[in-house]
Amino acid sequence: MLRRWCAASGLLVAACTTPAPFPPDPTAASPPAVASTAEATVTETPRPTQKVLRLWVQPKFDPKADTVAGAELLEQLQRFEQANSGTQVEVRVKRALGAGGMIDSIRTGLTAAPGALPDVIAIDARNLDAAAADDLILTLDALVNPDIMADYYPFALESGSRNGNLMGLPFAAEALVAAYANTAYGQPPTSWAAVLENASSVIIPAADPQSLFAVQQYFSLGGSLRNRSGAVALNPTVLTELLEIYAAAGAAGVLTTDTLDFGSGAETWAAYLESREPLLVITSAHSYLQGAANATNTGAGPAPTQDGKPYALAETWYYALVRTDMARESGAWELLDWLLQPQNLGTWALKAGYLPPRADAVASWPPEAPADFAHLVLAAAHPKPDAETLAIIGPPLGKAVRNVIGGDATSSAAAREVIQEITAD
Repeated sequence: MLRRWCAASGLLVAACTTPAPFPPDPTAASPPAVASTAEATVTETPRPTQKVLRLWVQPKFDPKADTVAGAELLEQLQRFEQANSGTQVEVRVKRALGAGGMIDSIRTGLTAAPGALPDVIAIDARNLDAAAADDLILTLDALVNPDIMADYYPFALESGSRNGNLMGLPFAAEALVAAYANTAYGQPPTSWAAVLENASSVIIPAADPQSLFAVQQYFSLGGSLRNRSGAVALNPTVLTELLEIYAAAGAAGVLTTDTLDFGSGAETWAAYLESREPLLVITSAHSYLQGAANATNTGAGPAPTQDGKPYALAETWYYALVRTDMARESGAWELLDWLLQPQNLGTWALKAGYLPPRADAVASWPPEAPADFAHLVLAAAHPKPDAETLAIIGPPLGKAVRNVIGGDATSSAAAREVIQEITAD
Protein backbone atom coordinates (compact mmCIF):
# COMPACT_ATOMS: atom_id res chain seq x y z
CA MET A 1 0.00 0.00 0.00
CA LEU A 2 1.33 3.39 -1.00
CA ARG A 3 2.25 5.60 1.91
CA ARG A 4 2.84 9.32 1.60
CA TRP A 5 4.56 11.46 4.22
CA CYS A 6 5.36 15.11 4.60
CA ALA A 7 8.66 16.42 5.95
CA ALA A 8 9.49 19.81 7.47
CA SER A 9 13.06 20.84 8.32
CA GLY A 10 14.10 17.31 7.39
CA LEU A 11 11.94 15.69 10.09
CA LEU A 12 8.98 13.39 9.62
CA VAL A 13 5.93 15.19 10.90
CA ALA A 14 2.75 13.52 9.76
CA ALA A 15 1.10 10.96 7.53
CA CYS A 16 -0.57 13.16 4.94
CA THR A 17 -2.47 10.75 2.74
CA THR A 18 -3.39 7.12 3.13
CA PRO A 19 -4.98 5.84 -0.07
CA ALA A 20 -7.57 3.15 0.18
CA PRO A 21 -5.99 -0.31 0.38
CA PHE A 22 -6.05 -2.53 -2.66
CA PRO A 23 -8.66 -5.32 -2.56
CA PRO A 24 -7.34 -8.72 -1.58
CA ASP A 25 -6.10 -10.98 -4.36
CA PRO A 26 -9.14 -13.07 -5.34
CA THR A 27 -6.83 -15.93 -6.35
CA ALA A 28 -5.16 -16.20 -2.93
CA ALA A 29 -5.82 -19.56 -1.31
CA SER A 30 -7.25 -19.85 2.20
CA PRO A 31 -4.95 -21.42 4.84
CA PRO A 32 -5.39 -25.17 4.50
CA ALA A 33 -6.56 -27.30 7.43
CA VAL A 34 -4.43 -30.41 8.04
CA ALA A 35 -6.35 -33.37 9.51
CA SER A 36 -4.99 -35.68 12.21
CA THR A 37 -6.42 -38.49 14.23
CA ALA A 38 -5.41 -36.69 17.39
CA GLU A 39 -6.53 -33.15 16.65
CA ALA A 40 -6.94 -30.66 13.76
CA THR A 41 -4.17 -28.12 13.27
CA VAL A 42 -3.94 -25.10 10.95
CA THR A 43 -0.85 -24.35 8.88
CA GLU A 44 -0.67 -20.68 7.80
CA THR A 45 0.48 -19.89 4.26
CA PRO A 46 3.67 -17.78 4.49
CA ARG A 47 3.12 -14.21 3.28
CA PRO A 48 5.39 -12.87 0.56
CA THR A 49 8.21 -10.63 1.72
CA GLN A 50 7.21 -6.96 1.57
CA LYS A 51 9.70 -4.76 -0.29
CA VAL A 52 9.57 -1.05 0.59
CA LEU A 53 10.79 1.44 -2.00
CA ARG A 54 11.27 4.99 -0.81
CA LEU A 55 10.78 7.94 -3.16
CA TRP A 56 11.80 11.42 -2.02
CA VAL A 57 10.57 14.43 -3.99
CA GLN A 58 11.00 18.19 -3.76
CA PRO A 59 7.96 20.22 -2.66
CA LYS A 60 7.06 21.29 -6.22
CA PHE A 61 6.46 17.62 -7.06
CA ASP A 62 4.47 16.80 -3.92
CA PRO A 63 1.95 14.10 -4.89
CA LYS A 64 -1.02 15.81 -3.26
CA ALA A 65 -4.28 14.04 -3.93
CA ASP A 66 -6.07 17.42 -4.21
CA THR A 67 -4.07 18.53 -7.28
CA VAL A 68 -4.41 17.16 -10.80
CA ALA A 69 -0.69 16.40 -11.13
CA GLY A 70 -0.40 15.03 -7.59
CA ALA A 71 -3.36 12.71 -8.06
CA GLU A 72 -1.85 11.47 -11.33
CA LEU A 73 1.47 10.63 -9.66
CA LEU A 74 -0.30 8.87 -6.79
CA GLU A 75 -2.30 6.80 -9.26
CA GLN A 76 0.83 5.84 -11.20
CA LEU A 77 2.55 4.72 -8.00
CA GLN A 78 -0.47 2.68 -6.99
CA ARG A 79 -0.52 0.98 -10.38
CA PHE A 80 3.17 0.18 -9.94
CA GLU A 81 2.40 -1.52 -6.61
CA GLN A 82 -0.37 -3.53 -8.24
CA ALA A 83 1.97 -4.61 -11.04
CA ASN A 84 4.71 -5.55 -8.56
CA SER A 85 3.16 -7.75 -5.89
CA GLY A 86 4.81 -7.46 -2.51
CA THR A 87 6.21 -3.98 -3.22
CA GLN A 88 5.21 -0.89 -1.28
CA VAL A 89 6.15 2.65 -2.31
CA GLU A 90 6.68 5.22 0.43
CA VAL A 91 6.82 8.89 -0.63
CA ARG A 92 8.35 11.70 1.39
CA VAL A 93 8.53 15.38 0.55
CA LYS A 94 11.90 16.97 1.30
CA ARG A 95 12.96 20.53 0.69
CA ALA A 96 15.61 20.98 -1.95
CA LEU A 97 18.44 22.76 -0.15
CA GLY A 98 19.96 23.50 3.24
CA ALA A 99 20.21 21.70 6.56
CA GLY A 100 17.61 18.95 6.69
CA GLY A 101 17.17 19.17 2.92
CA MET A 102 17.25 16.20 0.60
CA ILE A 103 21.00 15.79 0.03
CA ASP A 104 21.88 16.80 3.58
CA SER A 105 19.49 14.14 4.89
CA ILE A 106 21.03 11.48 2.66
CA ARG A 107 24.55 12.36 3.83
CA THR A 108 23.42 12.14 7.46
CA GLY A 109 21.47 8.94 6.87
CA LEU A 110 24.46 7.08 5.46
CA THR A 111 25.83 6.75 8.98
CA ALA A 112 22.87 7.48 11.25
CA ALA A 113 20.06 5.55 9.56
CA PRO A 114 21.07 3.79 6.34
CA GLY A 115 17.92 1.69 6.41
CA ALA A 116 15.78 4.82 6.07
CA LEU A 117 17.53 6.19 2.99
CA PRO A 118 15.48 6.77 -0.15
CA ASP A 119 15.90 4.55 -3.20
CA VAL A 120 14.80 7.09 -5.82
CA ILE A 121 15.04 10.87 -5.54
CA ALA A 122 13.55 13.61 -7.69
CA ILE A 123 16.04 16.49 -7.73
CA ASP A 124 17.17 19.63 -9.54
CA ALA A 125 20.54 20.28 -11.18
CA ARG A 126 22.18 21.72 -8.06
CA ASN A 127 21.25 18.68 -5.99
CA LEU A 128 22.39 16.41 -8.81
CA ASP A 129 25.77 18.15 -8.69
CA ALA A 130 26.04 17.62 -4.93
CA ALA A 131 24.85 14.02 -5.00
CA ALA A 132 27.23 13.07 -7.80
CA ALA A 133 30.19 14.85 -6.18
CA ASP A 134 29.62 12.99 -2.90
CA ASP A 135 29.07 9.64 -4.63
CA LEU A 136 25.57 9.35 -3.20
CA ILE A 137 23.91 8.16 -6.41
CA LEU A 138 24.50 5.47 -9.03
CA THR A 139 25.67 5.95 -12.58
CA LEU A 140 22.88 4.94 -14.95
CA ASP A 141 24.64 4.33 -18.27
CA ALA A 142 24.67 0.54 -17.93
CA LEU A 143 21.04 0.42 -16.77
CA VAL A 144 19.35 2.47 -19.47
CA ASN A 145 18.27 0.78 -22.70
CA PRO A 146 19.84 2.45 -25.76
CA ASP A 147 16.36 2.92 -27.24
CA ILE A 148 15.41 5.00 -24.21
CA MET A 149 18.59 7.05 -24.51
CA ALA A 150 17.79 7.74 -28.18
CA ASP A 151 14.29 8.92 -27.27
CA TYR A 152 15.54 11.71 -25.01
CA TYR A 153 16.07 15.18 -26.44
CA PRO A 154 19.85 15.77 -26.61
CA PHE A 155 19.97 18.57 -24.02
CA ALA A 156 18.31 16.33 -21.43
CA LEU A 157 20.97 13.62 -21.33
CA GLU A 158 23.70 16.27 -21.48
CA SER A 159 22.22 18.05 -18.48
CA GLY A 160 21.89 14.78 -16.53
CA SER A 161 25.53 13.79 -17.04
CA ARG A 162 28.47 14.58 -14.79
CA ASN A 163 32.08 13.88 -15.81
CA GLY A 164 30.90 11.79 -18.74
CA ASN A 165 28.55 9.60 -16.67
CA LEU A 166 24.76 9.70 -16.75
CA MET A 167 23.75 10.40 -13.14
CA GLY A 168 20.12 11.42 -13.48
CA LEU A 169 17.31 10.65 -15.93
CA PRO A 170 15.33 13.83 -16.69
CA PHE A 171 11.58 13.81 -16.15
CA ALA A 172 10.63 17.50 -16.35
CA ALA A 173 11.94 20.59 -18.10
CA GLU A 174 11.20 24.30 -18.10
CA ALA A 175 12.29 27.11 -20.43
CA LEU A 176 11.55 30.70 -21.35
CA VAL A 177 9.33 30.89 -24.41
CA ALA A 178 7.29 33.42 -26.38
CA ALA A 179 3.51 33.66 -26.20
CA TYR A 180 1.77 36.12 -28.47
CA ALA A 181 -1.63 37.39 -29.50
CA ASN A 182 -2.76 35.85 -32.78
CA THR A 183 -4.59 39.09 -33.47
CA ALA A 184 -1.21 40.83 -33.66
CA TYR A 185 0.89 38.12 -35.29
CA GLY A 186 -0.30 36.20 -38.31
CA GLN A 187 2.59 33.76 -37.93
CA PRO A 188 5.04 32.94 -35.12
CA PRO A 189 7.57 35.76 -34.63
CA THR A 190 10.86 33.88 -34.85
CA SER A 191 13.21 36.85 -35.26
CA TRP A 192 13.64 40.24 -33.61
CA ALA A 193 13.31 41.83 -37.05
CA ALA A 194 9.77 40.42 -37.24
CA VAL A 195 9.02 41.72 -33.74
CA LEU A 196 10.22 45.23 -34.58
CA GLU A 197 8.35 45.23 -37.88
CA ASN A 198 5.13 44.24 -36.13
CA ALA A 199 5.60 47.03 -33.54
CA SER A 200 3.36 45.39 -30.92
CA SER A 201 4.38 45.76 -27.29
CA VAL A 202 6.72 43.18 -25.76
CA ILE A 203 6.96 42.18 -22.10
CA ILE A 204 10.10 40.47 -20.80
CA PRO A 205 11.19 39.44 -17.27
CA ALA A 206 13.77 42.25 -17.11
CA ALA A 207 13.97 42.20 -13.30
CA ASP A 208 14.92 38.51 -13.13
CA PRO A 209 18.05 38.44 -10.89
CA GLN A 210 19.59 35.72 -13.08
CA SER A 211 18.83 37.66 -16.30
CA LEU A 212 18.05 34.30 -17.84
CA PHE A 213 16.34 35.68 -20.94
CA ALA A 214 19.27 37.96 -21.70
CA VAL A 215 21.67 35.04 -21.15
CA GLN A 216 19.56 32.93 -23.51
CA GLN A 217 19.75 35.64 -26.19
CA TYR A 218 23.48 36.03 -25.59
CA PHE A 219 24.00 32.29 -26.22
CA SER A 220 21.85 32.43 -29.36
CA LEU A 221 24.27 35.07 -30.71
CA GLY A 222 27.20 32.71 -30.21
CA GLY A 223 28.39 33.94 -26.82
CA SER A 224 30.00 31.90 -24.07
CA LEU A 225 30.28 32.36 -20.31
CA ARG A 226 33.91 31.29 -19.81
CA ASN A 227 37.25 32.46 -21.12
CA ARG A 228 40.12 30.19 -22.15
CA SER A 229 41.32 29.87 -18.56
CA GLY A 230 37.90 28.77 -17.39
CA ALA A 231 37.00 31.95 -15.51
CA VAL A 232 33.54 33.49 -15.82
CA ALA A 233 33.65 36.04 -18.64
CA LEU A 234 31.44 37.52 -21.38
CA ASN A 235 32.47 38.26 -24.95
CA PRO A 236 32.34 42.06 -25.26
CA THR A 237 31.47 42.01 -28.98
CA VAL A 238 28.58 39.60 -28.52
CA LEU A 239 27.43 41.41 -25.38
CA THR A 240 27.32 44.73 -27.23
CA GLU A 241 25.34 43.11 -30.06
CA LEU A 242 22.87 41.76 -27.49
CA LEU A 243 22.38 45.17 -25.88
CA GLU A 244 21.90 46.76 -29.28
CA ILE A 245 18.85 44.54 -29.76
CA TYR A 246 17.36 45.95 -26.56
CA ALA A 247 18.30 49.48 -27.57
CA ALA A 248 16.59 49.10 -30.96
CA ALA A 249 13.48 47.62 -29.33
CA GLY A 250 13.43 50.49 -26.82
CA ALA A 251 13.83 53.12 -29.52
CA ALA A 252 10.98 51.55 -31.51
CA GLY A 253 8.70 51.62 -28.47
CA VAL A 254 8.38 47.84 -28.54
CA LEU A 255 10.14 47.52 -25.20
CA THR A 256 9.35 50.19 -22.61
CA THR A 257 10.17 50.83 -18.98
CA ASP A 258 6.86 49.17 -18.10
CA THR A 259 8.59 45.80 -18.46
CA LEU A 260 11.36 46.57 -16.00
CA ASP A 261 9.45 45.42 -12.92
CA PHE A 262 8.71 41.83 -14.00
CA GLY A 263 11.00 39.33 -12.32
CA SER A 264 9.77 35.99 -13.65
CA GLY A 265 7.93 34.25 -16.43
CA ALA A 266 4.97 33.77 -14.10
CA GLU A 267 4.73 37.54 -13.59
CA THR A 268 4.93 38.35 -17.30
CA TRP A 269 2.27 35.72 -18.06
CA ALA A 270 -0.07 37.30 -15.53
CA ALA A 271 0.51 40.68 -17.17
CA TYR A 272 -0.23 39.17 -20.58
CA LEU A 273 -3.54 37.73 -19.39
CA GLU A 274 -4.53 41.06 -17.81
CA SER A 275 -3.59 43.22 -20.80
CA ARG A 276 -6.18 44.38 -23.28
CA GLU A 277 -3.73 45.19 -26.05
CA PRO A 278 -1.96 42.83 -28.48
CA LEU A 279 1.28 41.66 -26.96
CA LEU A 280 4.24 39.37 -27.24
CA VAL A 281 5.39 38.09 -23.87
CA ILE A 282 8.48 36.20 -22.81
CA THR A 283 7.17 33.78 -20.23
CA SER A 284 7.85 30.34 -18.84
CA ALA A 285 6.70 27.20 -20.61
CA HIS A 286 5.25 26.13 -17.26
CA SER A 287 3.04 29.23 -17.06
CA TYR A 288 1.90 28.82 -20.64
CA LEU A 289 1.13 25.10 -20.31
CA GLN A 290 -0.85 25.68 -17.13
CA GLY A 291 -2.72 28.72 -18.44
CA ALA A 292 -3.11 28.19 -22.18
CA ALA A 293 -6.72 27.09 -21.76
CA ASN A 294 -7.54 30.53 -20.31
CA ALA A 295 -5.71 32.48 -23.02
CA THR A 296 -7.82 32.84 -26.14
CA ASN A 297 -6.27 33.72 -29.49
CA THR A 298 -2.80 32.95 -28.19
CA GLY A 299 0.07 31.18 -29.92
CA ALA A 300 3.36 30.11 -28.42
CA GLY A 301 6.78 28.85 -29.43
CA PRO A 302 10.49 29.43 -28.90
CA ALA A 303 11.47 33.01 -28.14
CA PRO A 304 12.59 35.15 -31.10
CA THR A 305 16.30 35.35 -31.84
CA GLN A 306 18.39 37.66 -33.97
CA ASP A 307 18.82 35.14 -36.81
CA GLY A 308 15.44 33.44 -36.42
CA LYS A 309 16.91 30.10 -35.33
CA PRO A 310 15.21 28.86 -32.14
CA TYR A 311 17.29 28.66 -28.98
CA ALA A 312 16.21 27.95 -25.40
CA LEU A 313 17.89 27.37 -22.05
CA ALA A 314 16.17 24.59 -20.17
CA GLU A 315 16.01 23.99 -16.44
CA THR A 316 15.69 20.27 -15.79
CA TRP A 317 14.69 17.93 -12.98
CA TYR A 318 15.85 14.34 -12.67
CA TYR A 319 15.23 10.98 -11.09
CA ALA A 320 18.35 9.46 -9.56
CA LEU A 321 19.07 6.20 -7.76
CA VAL A 322 20.58 6.41 -4.28
CA ARG A 323 23.34 3.97 -3.35
CA THR A 324 21.42 1.47 -1.23
CA ASP A 325 21.76 -2.30 -0.97
CA MET A 326 21.54 -4.29 -4.19
CA ALA A 327 18.10 -5.79 -3.56
CA ARG A 328 16.53 -2.38 -3.19
CA GLU A 329 18.53 -0.98 -6.11
CA SER A 330 16.93 -3.57 -8.39
CA GLY A 331 13.42 -2.59 -7.34
CA ALA A 332 14.36 1.08 -7.47
CA TRP A 333 15.28 0.85 -11.14
CA GLU A 334 11.94 -0.79 -11.88
CA LEU A 335 10.16 2.13 -10.20
CA LEU A 336 12.22 4.72 -12.06
CA ASP A 337 11.60 2.93 -15.37
CA TRP A 338 7.86 2.82 -14.64
CA LEU A 339 7.61 6.55 -13.96
CA LEU A 340 9.53 7.34 -17.15
CA GLN A 341 7.41 5.21 -19.46
CA PRO A 342 6.29 7.59 -22.25
CA GLN A 343 2.58 7.37 -21.44
CA ASN A 344 3.12 7.81 -17.70
CA LEU A 345 5.64 10.62 -18.12
CA GLY A 346 3.61 12.38 -20.82
CA THR A 347 0.36 12.26 -18.86
CA TRP A 348 1.93 13.53 -15.65
CA ALA A 349 3.93 16.29 -17.38
CA LEU A 350 0.90 17.67 -19.20
CA LYS A 351 -1.12 17.78 -15.98
CA ALA A 352 1.78 19.32 -14.05
CA GLY A 353 2.57 21.88 -16.75
CA TYR A 354 6.11 20.76 -17.54
CA LEU A 355 7.88 19.81 -20.75
CA PRO A 356 8.57 16.05 -20.82
CA PRO A 357 12.13 15.59 -22.15
CA ARG A 358 11.35 12.36 -24.05
CA ALA A 359 10.04 12.58 -27.62
CA ASP A 360 7.65 9.64 -27.18
CA ALA A 361 6.22 11.27 -24.05
CA VAL A 362 5.40 14.42 -26.06
CA ALA A 363 3.92 12.23 -28.81
CA SER A 364 1.63 10.59 -26.23
CA TRP A 365 -0.19 13.89 -25.60
CA PRO A 366 -3.80 14.05 -26.81
CA PRO A 367 -4.59 15.95 -30.05
CA GLU A 368 -5.78 19.06 -28.24
CA ALA A 369 -2.53 19.43 -26.26
CA PRO A 370 0.25 21.76 -27.53
CA ALA A 371 2.60 18.95 -28.57
CA ASP A 372 4.04 20.94 -31.50
CA PHE A 373 4.93 23.76 -29.12
CA ALA A 374 6.63 21.34 -26.71
CA HIS A 375 8.62 19.67 -29.45
CA LEU A 376 9.86 22.95 -30.93
CA VAL A 377 11.06 24.21 -27.54
CA LEU A 378 12.64 20.91 -26.47
CA ALA A 379 14.39 20.44 -29.81
CA ALA A 380 15.92 23.93 -29.43
CA ALA A 381 16.87 23.47 -25.78
CA HIS A 382 20.31 23.56 -24.19
CA PRO A 383 21.21 23.03 -20.51
CA LYS A 384 20.73 26.07 -18.30
CA PRO A 385 24.00 27.40 -16.82
CA ASP A 386 24.72 26.62 -13.18
CA ALA A 387 23.33 28.87 -10.47
CA GLU A 388 26.75 30.05 -9.32
CA THR A 389 27.65 31.41 -12.76
CA LEU A 390 24.26 33.07 -13.17
CA ALA A 391 24.68 34.70 -9.76
CA ILE A 392 27.84 36.38 -11.04
CA ILE A 393 26.66 37.57 -14.45
CA GLY A 394 22.93 38.01 -13.80
CA PRO A 395 22.85 41.23 -11.74
CA PRO A 396 25.24 43.33 -13.88
CA LEU A 397 23.69 42.04 -17.10
CA GLY A 398 20.19 42.83 -15.86
CA LYS A 399 21.28 46.33 -14.89
CA ALA A 400 22.69 46.88 -18.38
CA VAL A 401 19.50 45.66 -20.05
CA ARG A 402 17.37 47.98 -17.94
CA ASN A 403 19.68 50.97 -18.56
CA VAL A 404 19.61 50.43 -22.31
CA ILE A 405 15.84 50.00 -22.46
CA GLY A 406 15.37 53.11 -20.35
CA GLY A 407 17.78 55.13 -22.49
CA ASP A 408 20.17 55.69 -19.59
CA ALA A 409 23.20 54.18 -21.32
CA THR A 410 24.45 53.31 -24.77
CA SER A 411 24.95 49.67 -25.71
CA SER A 412 28.74 49.94 -25.77
CA ALA A 413 28.95 51.81 -22.46
CA ALA A 414 26.59 49.36 -20.76
CA ALA A 415 28.61 46.42 -22.13
CA ARG A 416 31.85 47.86 -20.77
CA GLU A 417 30.30 48.30 -17.35
CA VAL A 418 29.15 44.68 -17.29
CA ILE A 419 32.62 43.43 -18.25
CA GLN A 420 34.27 45.60 -15.61
CA GLU A 421 31.93 44.43 -12.86
CA ILE A 422 32.37 40.76 -13.71
CA THR A 423 36.14 41.12 -13.97
CA ALA A 424 36.25 42.90 -10.60
CA ASP A 425 34.59 39.91 -8.96
